[in-house]
Amino acid sequence: MTHYKYVVTAQKSTATHFAARGAFTGPYDMNLVLGKGNRIEIYTITPDGLKPTLESSIYGTIIALHLYHPHGQTQASLFLLTSRHKYCVLAMHNQQMITQYSGHVPLPNSTSSTHSVMDPLHQIIATLLAPSTITLIMPSKTPPLQDDASLPPRKLASRKRQATLPPHYIHLPFPDKRIISMAFSSPTTLMVLYDDPMEKRYLQQFTVNEHTISQGPILMDHIEQDANLLIALNHRHGVLLISGQCIRYLTPNQPPIAIGITSASITCHAMITDTRLFLGNALGQLYLLELNTSGDRVDSLGFIELGNISLPSCLVYLGNDVLYVGSAKGDSQVVHVLGRDSIENNDILQVIETFPSLGPVVDFCVADLDKQGQPQLITCSGAGKDSSLRIIRSGVGLNQLAAIEMSGVKATWALRSGFYEKHTSILVISFFNATQLLQLENNTIAPLSLYSAIALNERTLIAGNVIDDMLLQVTEHSLRLMEARPDGQLLDEWHDDQGRRITVASLNPTQCVLSLGHGTLLAFSFQHRRLYKVGERTLDQEIACLDISPLDEPYVASAVVAVGVWQHVGVLLLGLPSLQEVVADEPLAGQIMPRSILMTRLEGLCYLLVGLGDGQTYNFRLGGKEGLWDKKRSFLGKLPIVLGTFSSNGMTHVFAASDKPSVIHSRNQKLVYSNVNLKEVRNVTSFNSPFFPDAVALTTREGVVIGQMEEIQKLHITKIPTLDTPRRIIYQEASRTFGVITEKMSSEPYTSQSTTGGFEVLDEQNFTVLDRIYFKQYERPLSAISTTFDQDENEYYVVATGRDSDAFESASSGRILVLQMQRHGNENRFALVSQIRTDGMVEQVAAFKGKLIASIRTDGMVEQVAAFKGKLIASVHGKLQVYDWIQHQLTLICSHTLATITEALVTQGNYIIAGDMIASVSVFRYESGQLEEVGADEAVREVTALAPLSDTLTVGAERDGHLFVVERDPLMAEEEEPLLETVSEWHLGEGVQRFQKGVLGGGAAANDPSSASSTSVLFATVNGAIGVMTDLAEDRFKLLWHMQNNMTKVVKSIGDLSHTDWRSVCTMDRTEESSHFIDGDLIESFLDLTPQQMQRVVDGHHGGKKLDHSIEDLCKVVH
Repeated sequence: MTHYKYVVTAQKSTATHFAARGAFTGPYDMNLVLGKGNRIEIYTITPDGLKPTLESSIYGTIIALHLYHPHGQTQASLFLLTSRHKYCVLAMHNQQMITQYSGHVPLPNSTSSTHSVMDPLHQIIATLLAPSTITLIMPSKTPPLQDDASLPPRKLASRKRQATLPPHYIHLPFPDKRIISMAFSSPTTLMVLYDDPMEKRYLQQFTVNEHTISQGPILMDHIEQDANLLIALNHRHGVLLISGQCIRYLTPNQPPIAIGITSASITCHAMITDTRLFLGNALGQLYLLELNTSGDRVDSLGFIELGNISLPSCLVYLGNDVLYVGSAKGDSQVVHVLGRDSIENNDILQVIETFPSLGPVVDFCVADLDKQGQPQLITCSGAGKDSSLRIIRSGVGLNQLAAIEMSGVKATWALRSGFYEKHTSILVISFFNATQLLQLENNTIAPLSLYSAIALNERTLIAGNVIDDMLLQVTEHSLRLMEARPDGQLLDEWHDDQGRRITVASLNPTQCVLSLGHGTLLAFSFQHRRLYKVGERTLDQEIACLDISPLDEPYVASAVVAVGVWQHVGVLLLGLPSLQEVVADEPLAGQIMPRSILMTRLEGLCYLLVGLGDGQTYNFRLGGKEGLWDKKRSFLGKLPIVLGTFSSNGMTHVFAASDKPSVIHSRNQKLVYSNVNLKEVRNVTSFNSPFFPDAVALTTREGVVIGQMEEIQKLHITKIPTLDTPRRIIYQEASRTFGVITEKMSSEPYTSQSTTGGFEVLDEQNFTVLDRIYFKQYERPLSAISTTFDQDENEYYVVATGRDSDAFESASSGRILVLQMQRHGNENRFALVSQIRTDGMVEQVAAFKGKLIASIRTDGMVEQVAAFKGKLIASVHGKLQVYDWIQHQLTLICSHTLATITEALVTQGNYIIAGDMIASVSVFRYESGQLEEVGADEAVREVTALAPLSDTLTVGAERDGHLFVVERDPLMAEEEEPLLETVSEWHLGEGVQRFQKGVLGGGAAANDPSSASSTSVLFATVNGAIGVMTDLAEDRFKLLWHMQNNMTKVVKSIGDLSHTDWRSVCTMDRTEESSHFIDGDLIESFLDLTPQQMQRVVDGHHGGKKLDHSIEDLCKVVH
């Protein structure tokens, strides 16, 4: 285990925090620009919907986004502000994104979120970057961008001195006040809604110019406490003041105009016209607000409830009664607001398009649901009514186009109407003792009673097109050469003189090789529309499979035949046509015979692939008559492998059909195995038709499926809606169920009879609720595990709860419940085996390989629980407690004081690691019935997640979006203070709530213990990103570090933002450069560079280090 970590994103952030509309990509375009974490996504608004146009990542977490038209320009500019108080203004020029301005507001601490508004003339952005302070940013006053690398030292020092007195921002302090909202009612008038120290709410006016800001009159005082939003109406120099039960229109020289509304916390809006706007509230309800006018005067307000949408974080009107709903807590949507004449069933809103989002992910687990060795993530996603569980699978998907139900299918082949015809139209389907034909015509698949001279009363071993517009069908009894047309004639037929049956065959456009059993091998060619036997040989082994796929242009003949043999398991290459020359003889390990063999060319390199009967595959480099070398083995499944090729966008790929189908393709001349998100596939053939281009026909247990394979491996997400908000999820292998802690979200105050949450058990296959328990009396479920205990093979769910005793949580209590799934008739139900009451919250629990069959009350809330060596560990309101199971009762053995509240609790070997909300990480050792603290981190960190990497290394996540690794020195002297050393740290930019060891997806690497990374750690973020952290050897880390450093110097960043600053760790007044982490997203973007840029990275331009590797070497390193 090393200090060096590689972090890469498998799923980018999906939560939408910001959205804006404008002509960004061109003066005649209309774009929707979205802000998601550190990414911007740009869509073009078309009559057919939103068209993805551009996607870019920036070096910073976006906390403000404004799209505006600078004076005199026909294209919009994009203002972005990051959590590190860096800002930039971007524009599109010649289809490239350029940086117009870039600046920095120097403040000590980062800002996770902010409220910002722009003045009507688009000169000033007012934002909240520090408590009780409004900062006015004027991007056009930012010093011009320069390339520091090109400046002499004296000018560079002068520029830095000038930068210390920037004229591009002004701070307006509000001592002892809490700012709620802001709005520009005119270019020089800023309205501010704030609370004073007595929590009285005021609305005050301020006058703003480029150099000063002066206080104006207080317009309203003693405003209701639920007033939370100001909306500028720039065309009327007025503002809307939004409260929970009232909306006021305020404008100079006119009394306020108000309207009462249903109780709702309005959080966002979208202007339709200067008198109409959409409003969205925190519960996911959409409203229409109308300003009824007489001339220039507003007479009254109208408020209409339209319906339900996702919980909105932003709204953008797209035109034509279409609204974009951006959500950070659920799926984003495009919604059509129907006219009165179109309304059916009182549904005013019609969802046109949905954009799935995983965020926020508060917990997840890893499980192999299909029992195929392909791990999947199950996440607790969303909040409130948009809550769900999401099943995430990594693999290549199939876009199904047609499905044909029929049983007993052995194999399929596709036929063309002529040799040079591009598209296939006939599908040959082979059964045990018969053959059927299907024809694709006018987008319809129909059975054929005959085609040419194809024999339908026999099993087909192989069929295909050959030269001179002919077809060849090989059955168990003969070779049949015929014309390739519907009424074609049989041209020639070959039978074995001794009546021996054909067992296996392979063909190409000019050749056919077959086996008659007992090692007999025959070769045929097609000449003058006749069959000619050109070679014969008898081997001393049985022949299991054959292949004569051509490897060289014009791809009509092969120089060798690949033969899989099984008495002494191996592969042979024999020269064609005579079959006498042995080009290669390669034994294979084991006793399982080959079931499929294939020669193919991928990215210019020739390979021989062999699929065995137990799910193993071998791949060799193949050199025609030069033989085989570079043998490699992979594990793809447990059932026989059948290999076949298909094409996608002009590239050849290999499909490995089995119980766990995979696609094998070449990337940078390296074979890559990708899972296919399908269950058992028995056979594959390419099926390229005008209606189904680049399609494949897959044989399954149920019949034949025709579809298009996706080009790349990606994550496939299935949504399981939930009644309440899932907060914790665990998997129990014994009962094949999931345990889920849920939270009941309510806009109403909780009472003693209110349901606060529950614990549900779900079936692993269909996710139906098998049983659930609810909690009331202010008790909340907080943590759960699935565990077994010593001398008990049963597996139990352990649930920890907490109850507040008063409003200030000065006293609390909790319980530890032990639940077991038991069968009652045809149903699975909970059985409460035991419980423990506590005098405080049980914050975290962990189990020690034991059997917990009790429920106890504790002296505080049980914050966390975890499993550990036959005992139960729980963090209970500032104490780490160890429970043993004695005579069916939980017995407290020992405890140790903790700093504050435990937010993460994990175990490794004999050690228990606790993550505190203030005091970082502590490590304890349990020996002889006592807990001993053996390590503590001196840093102040709010730890949100932990994962042990070894007995001495632990990775953690902080609330501020940092990742870190701490190390315990096992050789430290006992008299020394046991401290943990931070050996690695890095800024991720998103909050992480959970780490889990494992890999996402399967494939060769995941199923081969020798190649799988045992140190791979998965994590999920509040913005819906899924990441992977892996170990690096020191030499690989050094290479990637220099490569990363060179890339930041060669490739100009968007917004002129610094990668070093972005990944540095800022905590309060401390800033440290990242250490021992590699930014995998940046490294993998190397493949997107131009050849010239790649060479500059290798050469270390602009002050980098020249690398002792070629471009090809780096491309292979990236993959």
